[in-house]
Amino acid sequence: PDIYYSERVTISSFVLSGATLKAQMTLEGPLAPTNVASALELLHASERFQKITDMDAIHALKYSQAVDYEHLYLPSEEEGESSSEDGEEEIDPEDPDYKVKRHAQRERQRKRAMERQLELEAYKLKQQKKAREEGEPTQYTTRAPSEGWYRMCVTPTDHQIVVEMEMRKESELGAIDEAGHVVSYEQRKMKQEDEELDKDTASQEGIKEEDFEETRSRMKDLRRLLNEIQAMQQKERRRVSVHAETNEHSHSRMVMNSLMETIFFMAITGFQVYTIRKWFSGAPALGR
Repeated sequence: PDIYYSERVTISSFVLSGATLKAQMTLEGPLAPTNVASALELLHASERFQKITDMDAIHALKYSQAVDYEHLYLPSEEEGESSSEDGEEEIDPEDPDYKVKRHAQRERQRKRAMERQLELEAYKLKQQKKAREEGEPTQYTTRAPSEGWYRMCVTPTDHQIVVEMEMRKESELGAIDEAGHVVSYEQRKMKQEDEELDKDTASQEGIKEEDFEETRSRMKDLRRLLNEIQAMQQKERRRVSVHAETNEHSHSRMVMNSLMETIFFMAITGFQVYTIRKWFSGAPALGR
């Protein structure tokens, strides 16, 4: 879509199914000025944009983020190990209390390593709850560095995938949510319905003012509850889809591992039978 200078834009994606639930989400632009309306011109402009290397020089944006619902991201063990030794000074081996100080240092390092492990587990549980239990999509929000046409892409890493993707701009939806993202189309629709109710009056409906206020309040609550139910159903559908896909992938890997193990053991057994037969036949395969 065409985006104005400095307005906020949000991209959102959720990988529903595929051989691997991994993809690369990108946002780039401006591909062309806003006055370009021809699809062919936009295509040529996007091809020229791909050849640009210095994005800052032309006030352009080229953002890329990995979307992975197959494996949860966790910081590497090396990061944990390096962080556990921060602030520790070298102990002089000639120090009379070297053994005592070294023992105390190791205890501190062990304690920090355990704390780091607990942090990693908590982060993992948080990611699991957000992505797989809550069914939340991966979102990214930024401001457009200049006016023009922008493009969002979700590219699979290995195999074909099914993706829910959305690109929302502030000038169209007009508000930002608590997380700093542009509000969804469902949220805007609910706001518009509330505004329509606020414009209505008791005299237009031909009822008493107190009855009208109570009815309007109940209507707002019902609509808000309906939107919450629809959002929960969407998240549940995503969650079930991800669970089914990851379980299927785990089963496939287990079957493949079992097959490879069976083939390996059969090969070892065949070699053992061959070796024993050669041994007893007196062949010089193993020497005398």
